[in-house]
Order: sequence, then structure tokens, then C-alpha cells
Amino acid sequence: MLKKLIVAVLILIVVVGLGLTGFWFSRPADVSFDELKATIPHSESSKFADVGGVRIHYQEKGSGVPIVLIHGFASSVYTWKDEFDALAAKYRVIAVDLKGFGFSAKPDGDYTRHAQGELVAGLLDQLKIDKAWIVGNSMGGETALNVAISHPDKVLGLVLIDSAGVKVAGSSSLSPWYLQIPAVGRLLTALAMTSDRLVRKGLETSFYDDSKISDDRVAFYYQPLRTSGGQLAVTRAKEQFDLLPIEDKLSTINVPTLIIWGAEDELIPLEAGKRINSLIKGSKIVILDKCGHVPQEEKPESVINEIENFVN
Repeated sequence: MLKKLIVAVLILIVVVGLGLTGFWFSRPADVSFDELKATIPHSESSKFADVGGVRIHYQEKGSGVPIVLIHGFASSVYTWKDEFDALAAKYRVIAVDLKGFGFSAKPDGDYTRHAQGELVAGLLDQLKIDKAWIVGNSMGGETALNVAISHPDKVLGLVLIDSAGVKVAGSSSLSPWYLQIPAVGRLLTALAMTSDRLVRKGLETSFYDDSKISDDRVAFYYQPLRTSGGQLAVTRAKEQFDLLPIEDKLSTINVPTLIIWGAEDELIPLEAGKRINSLIKGSKIVILDKCGHVPQEEKPESVINEIENFVN
């Protein structure tokens, strides 16, 4: 009887192992820009560049003073879709998919905000842009701060929207807790990403007004996270979130800085915005009521007005 039980357990283990192996290698490696082009906002402005050996997707439109838009964690240029044309009517706008996100390449390696900042600086060099305004949300805000700290000569000014970069009580994460479990974390994440439930829940945490979370918005966020490359990127980015902190360097920033914050941000509370405001001398903070972690998606008109007024 015992032998039969052992054999049954071994057979079950083999069957489950084969099933998981098949699932692991059957996932798409990455999203295809060409296949999804018709669904991508402003795809006619999309371009690709090789920056430091990484194929970077960006969208560019307009002329005049350059403004670079940098998205947050697990996001993409999609987050700026409502600001893109309005800002491009007055400025040269470049919205960037960071390494590992959107339609940019998703290799293994360095996903620190410092490394992402170096890629942004490298893209500016390729586009022959000497100085630009850098606008960043969440992780993109900390990436923008890294550009300002490491390459102050390239930065005309900063707009930080619910930015990462400082430690305050009450901060939380969109990443599932099991992502960090050694060995099995990535497998559990891959299994969870067989549906869009986590993505929808993450957006509900990010927005104050959940009625603005459309099925199209969920689908666009979900697409890259279904792929093995997209899952690798969020894993690496999450693992490296706390590497190379910059809070003690913020007082060295000497460019005009606008801080925009959603008063009801559940991920990075308003206290963080106030702290950044106190550390960057001469900075200005604008608080948007009834707004969560992504004001550029929840209150785009307000964000456009604040950027234009500040840059002008």
C-alpha cells in the first residue's frame, strides 16, 4: 500500500512538473509593436533607438523646448496619452518606455532607477538634445531625479508627479508579496498573470475614482505583464527598488522643480511629496484633491495646465 502511494505521488509530481514546464515556456517572450500598432495611442509618433545596447521605444512629437515624459512602475508611454498631443502643440515632447517596460527591450540586468536615468540621458544624447525638462511619475520621478543628480547639465527643470525617491511611513507597493519568494516567486507571479485580476486591482489602488478604469486601460497595462520578458522586468525592478537611494542627494538639485501630488495617493502618501518639497530648495508643490497615484491619467487637464504654467 505504501509503495503504491509513493508511486502515485511521484507520478503526480512528474505530471505537475511537466505541466508547469510547458506553461513556463509557452508564455510569449514579449509584446509585438507591429501586431499591436493599431491599438497603441499615438503610434504614428513611435520610434526606436539603441541606447547602451538596449532597444528603447519612445514617442516624439512637436518642436521647441524639449519635455521628456517618464512613466512609473509596470507602466509605459500609455500613461501620458492624454497629455501627449496637448503638450506637443507647444513643446518638443518625448515620452519614453524605460528598459523592461512597454515596447522597450526586456533583458536581464540592472533595473535600478540610476541605470534607467542613464538610459534617459543616453537617449537625449542620441536625439541631440542638450537640455530638457524631465517629467516623471512614481518610479519615473525617481528616474528623473537621478538624471538631475548625475547629469545636471542636461536638465532645464523637473516635474515630479507622485514621485518615488524618499522614505516615509505609509508607502506601499503594487507588487504581490510572493514576488520576492526565492526560487518560486517568479513562477507564482507568472501563474497569477494568467488573468488581469492583479492589474485591475493595482489600478484600483492607484486611482481615486475607479470609474475611470476602463477595460481598455486594464488591457493595455496587462499586455506586457503576460510575457516572460515583462514579468522578468518587474521582478528585477522590484528587487532593485531600494538600491542606490538618492534622498540624501536631493538638496544638491538646483533646477526649477514642480511637485504635483494626488491628495489621496495610497501608494506614496502626500507626506513624501512634502518631504521632497522641503529637500529641493525653491521647489513648488501642487496638491490635487480627489486624486490618486497617477494624476496624469486621473486629472490630465490639471496636469497639462500645471506643466505649461510652470515651464512657461
